[in-house]
Amino acid sequence: MASIGKYHPLFLEELFIVNLYGTEEEIEQFNKLLDSKDSIENIVAMATLLEDIKRKRLTKMNWFCCHRCQNYEICRINWFRGERNISRHCCSYCQNFDECYKCFLDNEKKKNK
Repeated sequence: MASIGKYHPLFLEELFIVNLYGTEEEIEQFNKLLDSKDSIENIVAMATLLEDIKRKRLTKMNWFCCHRCQNYEICRINWFRGERNISRHCCSYCQNFDECYKCFLDNEKKKNK
């Protein structure tokens, strides 16, 4: 089992989610990024990793990031994913995420009927 990283009160929720739902590799990667949290690129990498874990384990939402997001044009996560050829999925940083997620759940219910 991976060791839990140092306690960082500003990243408490992130540490909880990563250690509860992340794989050993994701936990290790997050802890390495957390050790260098002063770098904006590392903070964006942490946010991206966290959003991927939430999407895979919690929300299962696989919609792509779209123009409805108020930050679409300037989003660092969107840019980070694009630069690394990572899928640009909708994330919880968008103000419309709750509304989109409800639509996603409704569509999933309709599919499963």
